Amino acid sequence: MLKRFTVGQKIFCSFLIVFILFGAVGLQSLKALKDSSKGFTGYREYAKDSNLLGDIQAKVLEGTTDVKDYIITGDNKYRLKYSDNVKKLYPLIASAEKILTSDTRKELLLEVKNLLENYDKSFVEVAKSQVKRDKITTDFLVPAGIAMEQTFEKIIDNLGKTKNNSEALYWCAKGVRNLILGRLYTAKYLEVSLKSHSRKSLDEMQHLKIVLNNLSAILNKQNSRHLKAITKSYDIYVKEVHELITATEERDRLINTELDVLGPKIAEIIEKAKQSVIADQSILGPSLQKNNDLAIMNVYIIGLCVVILGLGAVFIIGRDITLPLRKVVEAAYRIAEGDMSQTISETDRKDELGALARAFNRMTGSLNEMAEAMERVADSDLTVTILPRSENDTIGKALAIMVENLKSDSQKIQETVRTLSSSLSQISAASAELTASAAETASAVAETNATVEEVKQTAHLSNEKSRQVAEVARKAVATSQQGKHAAEEAASGMKNIRMQMDTIAQSIVKLSEQSQHIGDIIFVVNDIADQSNILAVNASIEASKAGEEGRGFTVVAREIRNLSDQSKHSVSQIQSILADIQKATSSAVMITEEGGKAVETGANLSSQTGDVILNLSTVINQSAQSSAQIAASSQEQLAGMDQVAVALGSIKQAGEQNLESSRQLEEAVKDLDQQAHSLKDMMERFKLS
Repeated sequence: MLKRFTVGQKIFCSFLIVFILFGAVGLQSLKALKDSSKGFTGYREYAKDSNLLGDIQAKVLEGTTDVKDYIITGDNKYRLKYSDNVKKLYPLIASAEKILTSDTRKELLLEVKNLLENYDKSFVEVAKSQVKRDKITTDFLVPAGIAMEQTFEKIIDNLGKTKNNSEALYWCAKGVRNLILGRLYTAKYLEVSLKSHSRKSLDEMQHLKIVLNNLSAILNKQNSRHLKAITKSYDIYVKEVHELITATEERDRLINTELDVLGPKIAEIIEKAKQSVIADQSILGPSLQKNNDLAIMNVYIIGLCVVILGLGAVFIIGRDITLPLRKVVEAAYRIAEGDMSQTISETDRKDELGALARAFNRMTGSLNEMAEAMERVADSDLTVTILPRSENDTIGKALAIMVENLKSDSQKIQETVRTLSSSLSQISAASAELTASAAETASAVAETNATVEEVKQTAHLSNEKSRQVAEVARKAVATSQQGKHAAEEAASGMKNIRMQMDTIAQSIVKLSEQSQHIGDIIFVVNDIADQSNILAVNASIEASKAGEEGRGFTVVAREIRNLSDQSKHSVSQIQSILADIQKATSSAVMITEEGGKAVETGANLSSQTGDVILNLSTVINQSAQSSAQIAASSQEQLAGMDQVAVALGSIKQAGEQNLESSRQLEEAVKDLDQQAHSLKDMMERFKLS
């Protein structure tokens, strides 16, 4: 029977049953909650009334306590506290009048308000009486009593200064006693306000009056003036005692007839209002509890029925739906595991589950066709043709696009592999050439390094020759100094002119030999400068080939070239000087020969010889300076050659690294070429047509 209904109809029927049952439960619960809410609202109102009445009661109790403390102590702070409390109490009563729900409680609260106003008025009168009592005490009784005591002391002091005044002293002592007792009973009356204390105080004042009358008859004029002051203070004291008694009696009357009556009455009315709230709560509470218990019982009964009927409907309808679905799920799991032979048998149902079974079988057929096509693609057969079943066949469209893309990508990859293979062959050849070039560069750098070592040795030799030239120049300077001294001695006498001429001839011969030797050395230095210049040019070329690593060597080559130019310039100067020296030497030889032939003209020739020797000394000095410059240039050239050697060592190391990198590159290109051939073989496996 259930197979005739659709799944939606089955679910709708089950939910309709459950909805009706739960609707009944909800209505019953809603009614119970509404009744409970109404009852709890009333209960909360009663609680608010009780709290307000409790606050009013507390304020009233606090106010009456402040009144009692004020009456007992007379401290003004309690009166101020009472006033502040009353200011807070009236707004609280006004708020309670608006909030209270019961008219009876409102009437009781209104009565409390009226009584409180009367209580407040009575306390104001009591406070006035209290203030009046305090004023009488502080302004009149205490000053008058002290004045009488002090005046009695003056009279007694005056009487003690003379004799035969025993009667007056007796009455004075008695008067002081009556005054003290009268003040004492007055103080007790202020404290307790008993009539016996006031009566005793007035009796003592009456006895004091008798004493004053007796003293007026026996005292002299001076003491009579003091007695009049006592009498005046006495009249004031007695009058104020009567005023004190009147104010105290009025205060006590207000306390006894008003405050002590109104206070308890106010508290009683407030308590009565609170009891009425408690009574209403006692009635409402059990009623609410009874209604809640009944509602809970109804909810339990209907809820149980709902659960039973709902479980039955769910079991029957759920079983009819879940069993076929379970079969579909099991078949789907097997298809997910790769078993494409699954089919659903219950295709005769008229509901959605039957349609689901038919659709599932159709889906498995489509998946099987797709699987066959994908197996052909997996076997590298790209000639398969895949046609989508409809416009919404996403898998068919995607598979067709995938096959077309694989065809296109395979063709592109094959073309790329061929191009890559050709490029790798060219790269391999270029790598081999680069390796050979790197080897040649390393060999050239090694040869250059050896040449630099040879040039370095030549530079050492040149440096040594330069030092020898400098030494010869220093000797020539010394010889020229000796010739100059000899010329000076020749001017003073010609006796030893022949001997000196021989010496000069020998010196000139030696000078000619040394000049010739210097010329040989200068020729070697000039040759070294030319070779250094050529070496600097070659080093600059090699440094430019080395690139960034040869930049420092370029600077060194430039410095070597500069030193070579300086050396050539110095050599040209020395050659010019040597030409002058040779000319001077020839002139000296001629002069010596002529001096040997004509001694008689020795004085003139001696003078000329002195001049020539002076010029020769100047030339020799210049030659010595040039020799020193050549020695310095040779030293700098030697240092430059050391730097060239270091730079060439770095270039050699970089060349070796480049050679090693070229070999590694050649090996990598060979590996890449092998991979390209493997990729080409792999791509040829795909069938494109």
